[in-house]
Amino acid sequence: MDIHELRELMLDIECMTVLRQVMDKPAMAALYRLVCDCANDGTSENELVYAYCEVYNAWLAAASQGKGGFARAALESVLFEESPVAQMCARMDANRLPYSVMNALGHDLEVLGRLTNIDPAMFMLLCERAGMSGKMAARLPMWEPALGDKQFDPRADAKMLSREGARRVAAFFRKHGTGLFASCPGSTWVGVSERYPLGLRGITKPDPIRLEDMVLYEQERGTLVENTKRLLAGHQACNILLYGDKGTGKSATVKALLSSMWLDGLRIVEVPLAHLTNLPTIFSILREQPGKFIVFVDDLAFGDSCPEYTALKTVLEGGLEARPENVVVYATSNRRNIVRQRFSERQDDVNERDTLEEKFSLADRFDLRLTFQAPSQDEYFVICQALLDARGIEYDWEALMPRARAWTVSHNGCSPRIARQFVDLIEGEKAQQQA
Repeated sequence: MDIHELRELMLDIECMTVLRQVMDKPAMAALYRLVCDCANDGTSENELVYAYCEVYNAWLAAASQGKGGFARAALESVLFEESPVAQMCARMDANRLPYSVMNALGHDLEVLGRLTNIDPAMFMLLCERAGMSGKMAARLPMWEPALGDKQFDPRADAKMLSREGARRVAAFFRKHGTGLFASCPGSTWVGVSERYPLGLRGITKPDPIRLEDMVLYEQERGTLVENTKRLLAGHQACNILLYGDKGTGKSATVKALLSSMWLDGLRIVEVPLAHLTNLPTIFSILREQPGKFIVFVDDLAFGDSCPEYTALKTVLEGGLEARPENVVVYATSNRRNIVRQRFSERQDDVNERDTLEEKFSLADRFDLRLTFQAPSQDEYFVICQALLDARGIEYDWEALMPRARAWTVSHNGCSPRIARQFVDLIEGEKAQQQA
């Protein structure tokens, strides 16, 4: 790269428009300053050294977090931070996006690609051409272009940082949304605050459990998967209640959908029981996003006259505002009727039938209800062996089976959760023996 090309790059950076905010990031700002100092006549050696060191420190900050490389830093800022161009691309069909916007997006992406592709050896050479002495240059370290132990997002690649990448970036926003929804597979409602302006805390490391790792309940799991696929395809999908014995994998089944389908645009928003009165607000936020969402409510159990009960009942069917087409509600419960019922109600309530129908009405408002019953002891043994095999643990089942049976006695029952806990114990023992 010669001085003419460097000055052309400097001018192109100054003419950035729709992605101009990316240049405010510390790493990009440091690179830009070094480009300017190398391109301008009369820059002192001290200024060149300072600018170079600032770039190295920006690279070091990224590498210390397990990710390195300026191209990655630029692309993360483009894809995962809110911006007007991201919101426009998310809301509009690709064929309807204004030509000027797509042209500006292509220009800015191409400029970022050129800037971040300058390797450290070239920057050192440019500094020497601008007036840095060889003696000083020899004292400065060179950064590694792409140091980092964290795998980059599989939905993105460096080819997006080009003029041709504009269509791909626009398609990314249209499928995965913007900001928090683009960067995080899941989120939890925590309430609106200065730290969480949307009221959602992003979950960057969701439970890694996978559908293929689960044993038994194939029919129930298949129904849930097919319904979720309909949601992703833009077809009518059902609200689903998963109920049954504790530890049977109801919550795990819902969580496993995320690891299998988040690349297809699926997101899960977990809403704690105490925050169900915020469901209308949550729905209004999700309605404006292009992705497909599961609103997940775990372990439903209400008392009488509970406002959260009324809120959930209303959003499932009874409210004036329609449920967003890109949202379904999946809930789990250990009780079929969800609302606690007292025996005294059957004796003391004059309108007993009305009371019971009111308590049953919430479960009935779910379109589908899937039952997860506790496995038999033989099925429990099957789960244990499947988990041992999946983890690559060598074992003699004839010798291990009595311990597995005793484990169910000490833990008061058979369930996939108890089987997993037993396998965790065996895995820990094997690791200790091999240490």
